[in-house]
Amino acid sequence: MQIGDLGEQALIKKIVELLGSSYAPGEVGIGDDASLVKPSEGMWLLTTKDLLVEGVHFLLSAGCAADLGYKSLAVNVSDIAAMGGVPRHAYIGLAIPRATTVEFILDFYLGIKEVADKYGMLVSGGDTVASPGPLVISVTVQGEVKRENVLLRSGASPGDILCVTGSLGASAAGLAIILHQLNCPENLRKEAFLFHTRPTPRVAEAAYLAESGGVTAALDISDGLLKDLGEICEASGCGAVIYEDLLPIHRAARTVAALQGISPWQLALNGGEDYELLISVRPSHYDLLAQGYLSRFATDLHSFGKICEESGIWLIKKDGEREKLSFTGFQHFRGG
Repeated sequence: MQIGDLGEQALIKKIVELLGSSYAPGEVGIGDDASLVKPSEGMWLLTTKDLLVEGVHFLLSAGCAADLGYKSLAVNVSDIAAMGGVPRHAYIGLAIPRATTVEFILDFYLGIKEVADKYGMLVSGGDTVASPGPLVISVTVQGEVKRENVLLRSGASPGDILCVTGSLGASAAGLAIILHQLNCPENLRKEAFLFHTRPTPRVAEAAYLAESGGVTAALDISDGLLKDLGEICEASGCGAVIYEDLLPIHRAARTVAALQGISPWQLALNGGEDYELLISVRPSHYDLLAQGYLSRFATDLHSFGKICEESGIWLIKKDGEREKLSFTGFQHFRGG
């Protein structure tokens, strides 16, 4: 059945029925002009929003509708985590081409529900409108963080140690496999595909790091490590040094890079959509923080560089050569 055969109100009823306990409209219900939510005492209210356009941010051929719903919400949850927060409420807006099937939209909301249930969130509102095409997705997420724990981009200082919460390049490898139909081992294909279509927001990890008192700046890696590290450097008024032999590159990125005849560094530095946390840590806190992180999450907090006074981002190669890096990944409005 197509959306046009069902109508907006009937579609909304089906969505609410599908969400079940994951749906809660805040202090007032459907029928009012806005949802009302109350932040907790002593907390900051966090709000993030993403607009996703078919053909720009996602390809319908790159996964199922549930994958698309999952990723649409997960990437916003990651933004809340990047500030040390806990996600609470989601608002979903859709501009839907008339030929879209009801089944597609309900499957999309199954992915939304999976993320909401996983992180204890509620879908508290949204909107649906007709579109002549393409499909457009608007997601807003609200969360909260203790005022003393909030993580910003602007607190890094020279000498701080740079870390990431996981290996890089797997999502970019997954996209390359999809776009170019690369012939790689099936286990790596599946792993990279999952990294690309179903990223894992580091909510628990971020809460731990925020409470440690040792993290000076943070964000999630969405546009690529090089671009996102540049955001921290610009906000903090400093530069950064990356050590070639320390950056964790995912095995899928190494395999795909070899198949494409490029350096795995290209995928790790510029690929984007890893959604790992990028943080700077006070040197006096690093050892204890890394030990605690390993104990808590059974994985390493990977240190790969440091903040420096000199502007720019610099790569120290294995042979000791020093090279200034420039971001070469996708940028909106620049045709690349």
